[in-house]
Amino acid sequence: MCRLLGHQMNVPQASISGAQRGHQTAQRELYDSLLPYLNALCGRYLNDTSVRQDILQEAFIVIFEKIGQFDPQRGAFHSWASRIVINACLKYNRRGRRFFHVPIEEHEESVAPVVLSQFSNADLVRFLKTMPEKYYQVFNLHVVDGFSHEEVAELLGIKVSLSRKRLERARAWLQTKPKSLHILLGEHGFEFANT
Repeated sequence: MCRLLGHQMNVPQASISGAQRGHQTAQRELYDSLLPYLNALCGRYLNDTSVRQDILQEAFIVIFEKIGQFDPQRGAFHSWASRIVINACLKYNRRGRRFFHVPIEEHEESVAPVVLSQFSNADLVRFLKTMPEKYYQVFNLHVVDGFSHEEVAELLGIKVSLSRKRLERARAWLQTKPKSLHILLGEHGFEFANT
């Protein structure tokens, strides 16, 4: 489950088993159950919506080609599939594409409480994407998606200590933002304590 944005995943075991045997109906059921979650996941790593569909298509091809490698003893299916999508997004980003940075208005501290009550998950993601990309990637993988620092390091091709340092810097970056955003992040279950 996505810890920050509250996405929940329920992938029927029958769909997984059927897809592993190559049954098209089971593959379609699996696709339909995974698509909303993986689409949201992909959206957190990419900003270009036209590319999102391409990345998802590539990821689903890999998921169905390698579904025989899924081991339920090692974790949930949606976690395994998420890793494939995250790897596809990170690979795309490494090819030279960058997240765009949304400029934050000068008077952001004057955000009214009424506006905060209408702050959607999409707004939260857009705000988080304004942090430096390397911090955002670690923050997203560790805090939002629940990967350990060891897993983050493996996914990004960095050392575990660098993953921890980037998360620390992401938290420091968040600490510099208006108090109202700290309240918002708290409502989504994010704590500013060190991990």
